[in-house]
Amino acid sequence: MAEEKKYSGYGYHGGGRKATGIKRVSTCISGQPEQIEQLKQQAAAANMTVSAYIFQLANITKNDNK
Repeated sequence: MAEEKKYSGYGYHGGGRKATGIKRVSTCISGQPEQIEQLKQQAAAANMTVSAYIFQLANITKNDNK
């Protein structure tokens, strides 16, 4: 007699990434390939990720509420 599964749906119960407490969202920007490459090069020259570079240009600071 086969043992009956105690879960339903995709994967297994309790699977996936565990919560880290760090909340993040993502967004997408679009541009010509040359524009995106230039953005990546400028971020690299500033020794920053593209995300950090954009936030710096927009003068948006990280809000640490820990």
